[in-house]
Amino acid sequence: MKKLGFLAIALVLSTVFATANVIDGKDDRDSLVVIGPSLGLSDGEIERIRKVSGYVGCFRPTPSLGSGALFLSNQQILTAGHIFFDPASGKMRSHCFFKNQDRDPVKIDLVPQAGQFGATPPKPGSNYDFAIVPLAEPIEGAEPFAVAPDDPVKADDPLIVITAHPAGMEKEVPNEVPVAQGCRVRRVPVSTSITSFYRSDCDASGSSSGGMNLSRVNGELVFRGVTITTGLWREPSMVGAPYDEKRGSVTTSLGTDEAILEAGRKLEVESRFWAAGPGTD
Repeated sequence: MKKLGFLAIALVLSTVFATANVIDGKDDRDSLVVIGPSLGLSDGEIERIRKVSGYVGCFRPTPSLGSGALFLSNQQILTAGHIFFDPASGKMRSHCFFKNQDRDPVKIDLVPQAGQFGATPPKPGSNYDFAIVPLAEPIEGAEPFAVAPDDPVKADDPLIVITAHPAGMEKEVPNEVPVAQGCRVRRVPVSTSITSFYRSDCDASGSSSGGMNLSRVNGELVFRGVTITTGLWREPSMVGAPYDEKRGSVTTSLGTDEAILEAGRKLEVESRFWAAGPGTD
């Protein structure tokens, strides 16, 4: 991890790719601390988001960078599965980490070989493109957002999407501050897979994968889904295009229920039997 820092990876991605899949007009993404109050977030909720969400990355054999958040416990994260696999070889990456975006951030090693994956390797953007991966040690004082599997996602539900630092945003946001956007679920297809999914009009670009989707259920913020894929975000003509699934002016997230919830619970139970940390017995 000494040769290339995670901010260097972000800089490379942001330099090479300078566009985004912006749906329905302008890019609505902004700093969480700036836009949070207008999204109905309290100071306490903003601080909680900063503690549980952040960067997910790996260094070898090739670098990757995305977003993720604590899921069900303070020692495992949910993110997009493709972050952990080298696209050329299909082999699992190593030297992976999670770094939150708290005021006093912590960076902790991830242990992907002990994780739960929808597929190994997953097809990026597929219904199996998820990963629940343990941290080498818990993040003290961090409280993951609960899920609400008994209250399914519905069309027109408002979302608050949190990403670490996606490429190609119109607004400049400091790397240490999460990026937030208010957007909506547009359609919830019937899934024939092991996972549920939904389509939204949330803006997305490189490194948006793994972003936490929050929504309110009975007044409480809950972890609704994880951003998996968007349209042709490198294509300039997609910037500001109306929501259109066939054209690709759409973002897709996997729901935190069904297979993802089952995998998270399984990993949580397994962790109780680790004698000396993740991957041990």
